[in-house]
Amino acid sequence: MNGGPDRFRQVHVAALALVAVMLPWSEFLLSNAQFLLVGNWLVGGLVHRDLAARFRRAFTDPAAWVFLSFFGLHLLGLLWTDDLTWGLDLCRILLPVLAFTPILAERPRLAGAELRTVLLLGAWSAVASTLACLLLRHELIAQGAYRELSVFISHIRLALLLCFAVVVLVRYWPARPWSRLPHVLAIGWCIVFLNLLGSLTGLFLLGVVACWGVWRWSRGRSAAWRITVPVALVALPLAAGLYLRHCVQAYSREVPADLARLEDRSAGGEVYLHDRRDPLRENGRYVWINVADGELERGWARRSATSYSIGTDGRGQPLRFTLLRYMTSLGLKKDSVGLAQLSDEDVRRVEQGITNAAAGRRNMLRERIDQVLYELERYRATGDASGFSVAMRLEFLRTGWHIAQEHVLAGVGTGDTRPAFAEAYLRMDTPLAERWRLRAHDQYLTLWISFGLPGLLWCLFSWWWPARRNGAFREPLFIGWALIFGISALAEDTLETQMGATFFAFHYALLVFAAPQALTDPAGPAPVRG
Repeated sequence: MNGGPDRFRQVHVAALALVAVMLPWSEFLLSNAQFLLVGNWLVGGLVHRDLAARFRRAFTDPAAWVFLSFFGLHLLGLLWTDDLTWGLDLCRILLPVLAFTPILAERPRLAGAELRTVLLLGAWSAVASTLACLLLRHELIAQGAYRELSVFISHIRLALLLCFAVVVLVRYWPARPWSRLPHVLAIGWCIVFLNLLGSLTGLFLLGVVACWGVWRWSRGRSAAWRITVPVALVALPLAAGLYLRHCVQAYSREVPADLARLEDRSAGGEVYLHDRRDPLRENGRYVWINVADGELERGWARRSATSYSIGTDGRGQPLRFTLLRYMTSLGLKKDSVGLAQLSDEDVRRVEQGITNAAAGRRNMLRERIDQVLYELERYRATGDASGFSVAMRLEFLRTGWHIAQEHVLAGVGTGDTRPAFAEAYLRMDTPLAERWRLRAHDQYLTLWISFGLPGLLWCLFSWWWPARRNGAFREPLFIGWALIFGISALAEDTLETQMGATFFAFHYALLVFAAPQALTDPAGPAPVRG
């Protein structure tokens, strides 16, 4: 306090930087950074004897009021909520909206250099967290366990942070050539790590933002660029579609097998199990043919301490199913002769839960695409999506859409999404196992279910209008962030997790209420707000 008025300003900026730095690391430290921001604002008001004026300025800004109404709608939705425990918990998760918005709307905007420092520290922190993840769990890459590669936060939230880190690193591109190398390496590493995570969503988001950025860049160039870039942007999704088509064709190819003339017995004399109705395949080969369970059980007992018939692998899957898929991927019959051809390394990989011999030995993106295709094939064949993320999302969306149509006007309330889904699953007689009967995994659908269609439209307005009023749509940083968040919300209930809600509230408030209004100059001076 003896440092004069600038001391509180310094703590204010430092707290924002600490929030940005802690997002990829620790929910606990992230909360402490928010407490520091709020505490500094309150103490500053007491010291300067303008606390009442601060509250008046904070809660009379029309843009801040509209954005805060998003949080207020969740409080209002408690009035027709039966499950108050979950409803109050959702309001607690959204407290960052209440923490960041009034303070950043009331305080003088950041200088361009201050915003640059905050965002670059956040970007480099996200990059550093991935290096720590790789150091701690590098062995998971060979196992194809892409989700477990993210140590500190959800791999979904980490992917969003990496995408925004790329936007920040490009936006603040160094002027000196020798300073650009770290940015180039960091951007390249973000792309590599998204691939290691198997994050189809993250890579897609990065592709969308990159296309928008290149198109925006080309508008100020020569006529040749203005023609070439749109053509390239049309060709890019076509190339991606052709690659996806190649993956689908490669996955769907069948290794010739005469299902009508399968052998009746194994070399050891056991009668084979042949399920000709089950279309599931690994590397084009049918899983449920040439299965001699007795031989496999006896032979497996000599090579592993995990039970063949009742044991589970390292991922909690039935070991029998994992072994059958793994042997099928190698083109082996599922009998004693085939089992003898497995190496000790193969046995270890099966125990870990690896279902395909190629897992961890080819491009992670390709593996993830094949995994999604397998999920969809199994879902189509059995109707049961349990345990498969993409297939389960289809079941979540089907159930959520059914609930939304039944509650078009007012929704079910802030906290009743869980009981609404539980009841709908029972009525629709879903084949999903009890543990997998989750909610929509679509933020827009969740808001519709919670508050009805009018509530969803108001939520979208509360996100759009403050940014429009404050000119945020003129800033590439905000547009890049909005694309990342807005598209990701189609596949995730981002605002129902603490890290996701903080990612949303912090960056929105920072870029809409605290960013310099001289947006064309990222290092320009900050206008003084009264």
